[in-house]
Amino acid sequence: MEPLVTLASAAARTRLLVTVGPDEVLRARLPRLDQVRNERAVKTLLEGLSLWLDQRLCVALSAAEPEDSWRLQLTDELGVGARSVFYAVEVVERRRRYRGTRLRGLGDFRELHQLALLARPGRLT
Repeated sequence: MEPLVTLASAAARTRLLVTVGPDEVLRARLPRLDQVRNERAVKTLLEGLSLWLDQRLCVALSAAEPEDSWRLQLTDELGVGARSVFYAVEVVERRRRYRGTRLRGLGDFRELHQLALLARPGRLT
């Protein structure tokens, strides 16, 4: 099973989560991408994780500023994710979550909501 690396850069920090299947194997809170001085730092981190796990990584990238991901060679000038033998980057946009209105009094439907999330098209696997 291909490891999934979720890399989300926001105003305060960059968060990194590595999962293999249903299991979390690494969590990190790092400086923002615009604070990374060495352009090879993020690529080296991903390559090292790939070598450690002995598998190619699928990377979901959400960057606050697109120019940071381009400067760090995670995307090209058009915003298309980088590919290598170590990883494949997919750029994902952070969306505001709208939970929607829930009907009350009909019992617990949480399990069905979770199943609906699994069926949504466009999710990374």
